[in-house]
Amino acid sequence: MIAVAKQRRDPEEEAMGNGGPVRRRHLLRELKRLRGAVGLSQDEVSSQMGWDRGKIHRLEGGRLQRIKASDVIALCRLYQVTEEETENLAEIARESRQKSWWYRYKNVFAGPFIGLEAEASAIYEYSASIVPGLLQTEDYMVALMESSAGLISTQDEKSKRVEARLERQRSLMERTDPARLWMIIDEAALRRQVGGTDVMRRQIAHLVDVNQRPNIDLQVLPFDAGAHAAAGFQFSILVFSETDSIVYIEADQDGLYLEEEEQIARYRLVFDRLQASAISVERTNGLLASLTS
Repeated sequence: MIAVAKQRRDPEEEAMGNGGPVRRRHLLRELKRLRGAVGLSQDEVSSQMGWDRGKIHRLEGGRLQRIKASDVIALCRLYQVTEEETENLAEIARESRQKSWWYRYKNVFAGPFIGLEAEASAIYEYSASIVPGLLQTEDYMVALMESSAGLISTQDEKSKRVEARLERQRSLMERTDPARLWMIIDEAALRRQVGGTDVMRRQIAHLVDVNQRPNIDLQVLPFDAGAHAAAGFQFSILVFSETDSIVYIEADQDGLYLEEEEQIARYRLVFDRLQASAISVERTNGLLASLTS
């Protein structure tokens, strides 16, 4: 392995991985677009701003935890942006420095997924092995924590994770404009006895209840569907607007984020095929009811 020397950074510039919530992503895309519009390279911007060569690269790549409004204003002046647009972008930078509810659980949620999910207007998800996190009951969550086989070491940590997941559900489900949710669950996730018979009976009854909500559609992908388009993995499509979506593929710790149009189109097609292979929402309710009897 080749050792790479680490450059000392300003404390305000700790890396955060794959970016942040939607308005922050808009800010970064705009700054990159504006730089391109005036024909400046990253090196040229760094030279004129008096920054180290890596700072503009980290900024545009979403790897700065906090973006200073003063930096945004200085960049906008370099890019010859109007005062109105400069102030709009600077305000996004100021807002990005405010701590949201999930900051209390920064040791629980890895990466930016929770922040992105919280701002989604629609979520399309396929879950292969367990009930989707947004639809889990507290007992089901506890059973998952108890089966972590030492990966979650203390009872306090388990309780913190359950608390964080419940807060995640409330923040999304109880907001004034709840997101549109379309969930496809593999039948295996319903048959697996997480926590035992009573826990699963309550969990499945909860799925029946949430499937009555106008903003939620739940379908089951049955065993007899055979091989299907998402065999071997599960994913979520987060939609923010007609022109802005991402795909999240879950993995250990953080996951993989896909933002290219071709990638998003591919996973939309996969989800469409899963919908076609799954049983209808109405038949799903019947199947779920049969599993609780």
